Amino acid sequence: MTTPPPPPPSSPRPRRRPARRAAATPHDGTPVPQTGPQPKPRRRPSLRGEQPTETIPLRGSLRGTPYRDPRVTRAVAEERAATHAMDLALRVAEVMLRSGSSAAGVESATIAVGVAAGLEDLDVDLTMQSMHMQCRTPSGQTISRLRVVRQPRLDFARLALVHALVDDLVSGDIDIEQAEFQLREISRTPRTWSRWFVTLAEGGVAGGVALILGASLPAVLVAMLAACVTILLAGLIERLNLPDFYLGALGGATATVIAFTSYVLSTYGILPISPADFAFIVAGGIVALLPSRTLISAMEDVLSGFPVTGTARLFAVLLHTFGLIVGVAGGLGLCLQVGGWLDVGLTPPPLDKLAWASAALPMVIFGSVLIGLAGAVTLQDSHRLLLPSALLCAVGVSVAAGVISLGVGRVTATGLAAVVIGFLARFIALRMDSPALTLSVPASFGLYPGLGIFIGLYHMTSPPTISDGSDTTAGLFSVLGALGVIMAIATGNTLGDRLAAPFDAPVAQRRRVAVEQESDRRDVEGWDIV
Repeated sequence: MTTPPPPPPSSPRPRRRPARRAAATPHDGTPVPQTGPQPKPRRRPSLRGEQPTETIPLRGSLRGTPYRDPRVTRAVAEERAATHAMDLALRVAEVMLRSGSSAAGVESATIAVGVAAGLEDLDVDLTMQSMHMQCRTPSGQTISRLRVVRQPRLDFARLALVHALVDDLVSGDIDIEQAEFQLREISRTPRTWSRWFVTLAEGGVAGGVALILGASLPAVLVAMLAACVTILLAGLIERLNLPDFYLGALGGATATVIAFTSYVLSTYGILPISPADFAFIVAGGIVALLPSRTLISAMEDVLSGFPVTGTARLFAVLLHTFGLIVGVAGGLGLCLQVGGWLDVGLTPPPLDKLAWASAALPMVIFGSVLIGLAGAVTLQDSHRLLLPSALLCAVGVSVAAGVISLGVGRVTATGLAAVVIGFLARFIALRMDSPALTLSVPASFGLYPGLGIFIGLYHMTSPPTISDGSDTTAGLFSVLGALGVIMAIATGNTLGDRLAAPFDAPVAQRRRVAVEQESDRRDVEGWDIV
């Protein structure tokens, strides 16, 4: 008797979602007709506590960031693929940290890369100079990676390229291999602006600040020259590996001495520099030397849930700022002593001239545009972001000057202007495939209180014999007010950025539609959603 051949092995059927539970039927088997949605039972008030707090899903941590609604480009990764994805995420974090990104921006980009690569169980720990990642694969393997970042250099053009790469990855436009290749190309890309042009741009920032304060044209040129000489001297001294405190002190003293030298030459009829111009020149140099980018990043980290990193950056900023103040105070004290020997009197502008826009309106607009344009170059912004930075700086200075004219205090007016800058910077930058800080930081240069710091130090260091000189109380309040203005700029930028998050819908809509289309396609084909 012939044995029938065994049936051919059936091909594995794709897993499908479980079917809905059938409706209840009576004992005779007749289905109960559905009469529409049943009303939900009314919940009675209870004194019982809520459910325990669950861990936020990894994808949920991207809510409110530019990388929300990521599209998974591959299945849940096993050990080899997970290692590959983690290495890519760490390289992204390294380039962003080195280019000047905040801790919140680096973490969101790293998590977005991990989610797009299928890493669901991922831990990220970020500090000021290092990134630690740990992942658990479905097979139970634990993978840990650490990357340390040293010698950061601000490069906003490179930061914008990395932002666009991560956005393309989470949108599904490129896969992991293509992202890795593009990241290598970004790392090899030369910086946008040469060193000598960045030095000229530092002078442009100082000259623009002096211009909107009401300085004469010779004083504006001296301010530009003083800033350029200070940056060149700092570059030479940097070879000695001196900390930022000493570099800030040296820069502040150099700018003050150059400004005083120009004023002494004016007493001999060589340069038309007034005592007010002397103050405006020093104010421009102070703004050009302030660590504005690190300050905004530090406050964003503190407010975004990174207290350790934010506190470390904030302490570094304060140390650098105190070094600058010490340098200006030391140089100013020396200049006042020399002025006494030469019988050269110095009288600063009165305290009611501390606004940012004391010049005529056309000069204020022109100076603000110059500050934003030059500030973007000093931060190595790309060419296409120069004009938005310049216009946004003019908007911020105009808002601050307008609010002050209504009788509002300087700190409040600065904070409101910074909120406007932060809001518009995110709204515009994300539509140009760039993070918001590439516009908000250079646009905020026009708000920094260089003149307030100078006048406060003048009153604190002047001998009692000088007219309108020594007044320690007034000087201390002026310096503290200037520090309050600086904090208002940093916190206002962060608030404006958060307020603009709901308006990212057009940017995230493309990604959301792509995710929904992919989900529908997998449902039709009977696949599981990753």
